[in-house]
Amino acid sequence: MYSKLLLAMVLAVSAFASSATTTISGTKDYSGATVGTSCAGGSESQQPVFLIKDGGTLKNVTLKAGGAADGVHCEGSCTLSNVKWPDVCEDAATMKGGSGKTMSVVGGSADKASDKVFQHNGKGSTIKISGFTAGTIGKLYRSCGNCSSNGGPRYVNISNTKITKASAGVAGVNANFGDKATIRTLTVGKGNAVCIEFKGVQKGSESPKVGEKWNTTACNVSKSDVTYK
Repeated sequence: MYSKLLLAMVLAVSAFASSATTTISGTKDYSGATVGTSCAGGSESQQPVFLIKDGGTLKNVTLKAGGAADGVHCEGSCTLSNVKWPDVCEDAATMKGGSGKTMSVVGGSADKASDKVFQHNGKGSTIKISGFTAGTIGKLYRSCGNCSSNGGPRYVNISNTKITKASAGVAGVNANFGDKATIRTLTVGKGNAVCIEFKGVQKGSESPKVGEKWNTTACNVSKSDVTYK
């Protein structure tokens, strides 16, 4: 009996579980703990596990496999430091902050993302991804192709990042909205597209793909910036 009780206490310390979104203001360091809620597959109506307020930082946490829901939502500028998603549910993290705001992703990892890892909704804002590692994913990054009142621009900077497989390309941007992806020091699996231009549309329509591009205004990346393995 006591051994079972002790085991339960250990699990409670190392793996936090809740059914509601946790709001982060300031800096929250989880010291390597695992946190999760639920996962309803690709449902876009899921709530995030974490909501980070403007200026907040989330550190050293793993979002539980089978409990990552809609991941992390960033309301303004925020930092995700060593955040891990071993099994992405809907999206790993979504940038909602608007003009002049930045979501910085420093280190961390993601795997098993059937669609995208980072979703970018906020117009006029930036996502910076550095030192990140991804396993098998659809896309690492996508600027919203069909949000309500859609437009841009949206910016992403990807550097020192390693991806095993990105079946739908590393980054997708809406060239017609003025989006820009700047990619440097990327390692990705052979045969994977790197930067794909789309035509952004309004909610209710599907955003058509233009194709993979190099050294354009929207896709600021050269083949020398990429290593294939």
